[in-house]
Formats: sequence, C-alpha cells, structure tokens
Amino acid sequence: MNDQGPIIWDWPLRIWHWLFAGAIAFSLYSGLKGDISLMAWHMRSGLLLLGLLVFRLGWGLWGGRYARWGNYWTTPLQFVDHFRGRGEKSAHTSPGIAMAAMLITATAVQVGTGLFATDDIFTEGPLYDYASAEFARVANWIHHRLHWLILGGLSVHLAAHTIYGFVLRDRTPLAMFTGRKPGRQHLPPAQSFWVRAAVTLILAVGVVLLVGKA
Repeated sequence: MNDQGPIIWDWPLRIWHWLFAGAIAFSLYSGLKGDISLMAWHMRSGLLLLGLLVFRLGWGLWGGRYARWGNYWTTPLQFVDHFRGRGEKSAHTSPGIAMAAMLITATAVQVGTGLFATDDIFTEGPLYDYASAEFARVANWIHHRLHWLILGGLSVHLAAHTIYGFVLRDRTPLAMFTGRKPGRQHLPPAQSFWVRAAVTLILAVGVVLLVGKA
C-alpha cells in the first residue's frame, strides 16, 4: 500500500468534484456579473449542477466505499475533538463532513430555487410555469441570496486547504488529485465501479433532459 495512504476518493468522485467546483465557479460568475448575455449560460450551468447533484446522490448510495452517505456522519463532539487533535483517523474528518454537507445542501437549494426563479424581464427557470406566483417569489428571493452562503463556505474550504498545505505541510489538499489521504493506512482502498458510474451518469443526464425540456 502507498505510504501516502490508501485510495479514499475513487475516480468517479474525483471527476465529479472538479466538475462540481468548476460549475459552481461559473454559475457564481455568470450570476453575479450582471451581464444579461450570460444568463443563458448561467441556466445551462445550473442544469449541469442539477445533473451533478443527481449523480452525487446516486453515488452516495451505491458508489465507492467512502463516497457513500454512511461515511458522512459526525457529531459536535467529533467536530471539536478534531481540533483538539483527538479525532479518529477515519476516511473523512468531521469538519470535512460538515463542509461537504453544507456545500452540497446549499447548492441543491440554490439549484432547486433557480428552476423556479425569474428576473421578471428576460429569463425564467425551466419550471417557472409550474409554480404558483407566491412559490416563485419565495424561490426567487432565496436564489438571489443563498449564493453568499456558498461563497462563504468555499472561502472557508479554500482557506483550510491553504493552511493544511502551506502551514502544516500536510498532503491532504492533494487528495482530490491523487485520491489518497495520509495517515489512513489501516483503511481498505476504495474501488471506482465504472459500470455503476456510467449507469448513474445516464440517470443524471435523463433528469437534466427531463427538467430542461419541461
């Protein structure tokens, strides 16, 4: 086994992570830029995020060992113990679990509300016509504010990895490139399950096409 640790992040999850990060970055840019010509691309990136969220939901059920939702459980005590240096050497740290849960949940709400949002001028979400005026108003209100939570979470995430990599000289920030996490030699490596990944991808594409043509 590699002395840098076992494979914790399987290949489908690593690919998903970078696509997810890129789609969030572009969605934030195109949404906050204030350029109406970017709105069509903003909606496309929103649909891409929808597909990625569907994929992650499925992959959390039947994907690689450490991508499954059963590994994403923590408690406030475990969160505090991590910063006291008493955290258990499991696949994911307690703060990492909390951050992943927050970002995925916030992005899911942001994407979901965007499906019903409108700028009252040129752009309407693909499901806008299926919602009541009040529901669309609330969705619109949330969609135009929740991005600050996502930006805050991303800032904390990047700051944490900067501290790990440049201050603590820890290889953890490289995990999404190599798939490996140091100090986890006692854990069996994850498998990638490419056939399951392909089926999950087809499911995600189907949902996007269904919503996009609604």
